[in-house]
Amino acid sequence: MKLRRYRMPDGTEVEWDVFGPKSEEGIAAGITVLPLTPEGRIVTIRMFRAGPDSIVTNLPGGLVEPGEDVAVAGARELEEETGYTCETLDVVGWQWSGASSTFRKYVGIARGCRPDGKQQLDEAEDCVPVELTVDAFRTELRTPGAMTGIDAAYLALDHAGLL
Repeated sequence: MKLRRYRMPDGTEVEWDVFGPKSEEGIAAGITVLPLTPEGRIVTIRMFRAGPDSIVTNLPGGLVEPGEDVAVAGARELEEETGYTCETLDVVGWQWSGASSTFRKYVGIARGCRPDGKQQLDEAEDCVPVELTVDAFRTELRTPGAMTGIDAAYLALDHAGLL
């Protein structure tokens, strides 16, 4: 966290907590990937998340290492979390992590995804890959509390022409 001082339209000054721009390791961005199989299914992961204190559906993704190409990071995170590889990965946009954040969340679409890689989870990850139809994925998106990263998922679906 970092405090920034701003002057409001009425002339008063306020301080805001701003998250970012970088971690101690120099990480300033992450990526979320919409993985599509050749059959048009979406590869998701089911994993425990501490905030909701439950198992939720996520799209794969993670941190972009300093100096790492965003698309390369997306393909790496896809394989590490799911064991799937992709033929192509296109970065289609980005968004701020939050209203008071300088952390960028990139969004990518991976096509030609197949389970022919090797899953390599971090100590705090317990990712179970699950393929969903587009309709089942959209149901997850609409179910309160079932998913995290909904903003990135909708952006990816829009760019993929799947809304």
